[in-house]
Amino acid sequence: MAKGQLLGVATCTLALIGGTLVSGTAAIGAPTTIDSTIGTSTFGTVFPAAAPAQRTLPTRADVTAAKKDPAALKSMVASLEGLILDSNDDLATAEASAMNDQDAYETTSGVLAERNAAAQTARAEAAKATAYYDAVKKQVGQLAGDLYRNGGINPGVSSMLNASEHNDVLYKAATMQTLAANRSATLTTAQQAASLWAEWQNYAADAEAAAADAADANESALAAAERTRSAYATRVDEQKKLRDELIGQLAYLQDTKRAEEAKRVAALENQQREDRLKAELAATPAEPAAQKPAETVAVAAAPQAVPDAVPTSTSLSPASKPKTTNSRPATVATNSPARTSKPAADPRPVAASTPKPITSDTSAASKAAEQAAAQRKAEAKAAAQRQAAEEAKANDEARRKAAKEEADAKAAAKAEADAKAAAEAAQERAEEAARKKAAEEAARASSGSSKESAIAWALKTAADDSNYYVYGGNGPDAYDCSSFVRAAFAQSGISLPRTSTSQYFAGGTKVRVSQLKRGDLVFSTSNGGSSFYHVAIYLGNGQVVHARNPSVGISTTPLSWVNNMYSYGVRY
Repeated sequence: MAKGQLLGVATCTLALIGGTLVSGTAAIGAPTTIDSTIGTSTFGTVFPAAAPAQRTLPTRADVTAAKKDPAALKSMVASLEGLILDSNDDLATAEASAMNDQDAYETTSGVLAERNAAAQTARAEAAKATAYYDAVKKQVGQLAGDLYRNGGINPGVSSMLNASEHNDVLYKAATMQTLAANRSATLTTAQQAASLWAEWQNYAADAEAAAADAADANESALAAAERTRSAYATRVDEQKKLRDELIGQLAYLQDTKRAEEAKRVAALENQQREDRLKAELAATPAEPAAQKPAETVAVAAAPQAVPDAVPTSTSLSPASKPKTTNSRPATVATNSPARTSKPAADPRPVAASTPKPITSDTSAASKAAEQAAAQRKAEAKAAAQRQAAEEAKANDEARRKAAKEEADAKAAAKAEADAKAAAEAAQERAEEAARKKAAEEAARASSGSSKESAIAWALKTAADDSNYYVYGGNGPDAYDCSSFVRAAFAQSGISLPRTSTSQYFAGGTKVRVSQLKRGDLVFSTSNGGSSFYHVAIYLGNGQVVHARNPSVGISTTPLSWVNNMYSYGVRY
């Protein structure tokens, strides 16, 4: 429904400008025209009649003449009775307008609450994403600083490569690979953090905008509801005055008492309601209209959750660096003069040794042999190291391949187990739903026995004069129609949504009004069933209990008193 739409409600004011009419000898005012489009009521006041033709209230001369002519009297009485029935229809239209707008306001209030909660969560996650992004940027900055200060080489790497210990080639290669992977992981984390930050900022902005739109819609709906509620309250007062005046005219015309005419008119009104109910039941379609309530624009799904902590960066810390050999070299004899020392007491000359002759050819051959042996040893060692490295590489590749195959096998087994578990869970849910549905159907087949707690509470609440009707009331003593039904059904352990429209579309079984059982819900609609402005609880035997409106409160009435009743109810 468009914001502020009044659904044909005419605001009107009663101003008796032509005098008053009472039973007996009171004078009749001047002729007054009733215009059905703008609506002119008794004695020059505004009143929207249902019939398209204009009607004129009788003058004193008309009344006097009619009382002498039975045919004219009968026609005049029928005309005044028609005005009363038309006034009832007009009041029902005003009531539908007010309650439609109130239902729309309650719906937008629920949407606003959801949007505000989503926006609050989005703000918190966006702030968390900002903190996470800042921490990752700091980690990347530290890595960049280390590389810049050391010419692009991690200082831990230099220390490891220059160390005399841990000269194992595979150890150093594995460490280098770990450092490279860690650097890559740090940069990847930074990219992911930046992307996550942007996604949460955008999501938070969208959530804030959606909340603002919901607030605007809620404010507009409230303004429309307040306007139509005020118009309905005014129309109730006007209709009461008009009804009293028309009953007074009928009493004067037929020389009866006002109380007698009021009783007779009430019987006519009840008969009109019953006739309409029969016509509605006869015109019930084979299936309820396949309409659904208008859906609000949903906020996009939230981004991935922000991690609680930044991944730790692995580096060659002093504790993990290879230890270097700091031992001093052993003292080596040289040809340098010996340091001056205190002369020994009573020194004696030392006899000079006679050098042995050295054969130059033997010395050269021996030296060449030693060099050749050293070269062969070095080559053998290098070959052994290469072979060991190749074997280690092959073993490492074999281990990685075996590990990958094992991981793939585990992943496949897990996927298969998950799929099997999901299928079993789905089957279990389907079976549980079937059992639940069967139980609900069995409960419904017992003519509403499962709703007896709800009905007992509703009747007790309606009988207590301290309880009353308030637009948007949620108890414990003030209710509107849908909150009254919701509170009643809660007594039977049945959870219903807040508004009449949502209570119709939320679930249950749609049943023809002609097939209602005790505990079923009946609804009022002014647009063919796309939304509903009123809901009542069927008691059986053509009776309902409901929070009707501010003027009559919470009460038990005939089913026919449910205005604009939809031809299908709901059985929960």
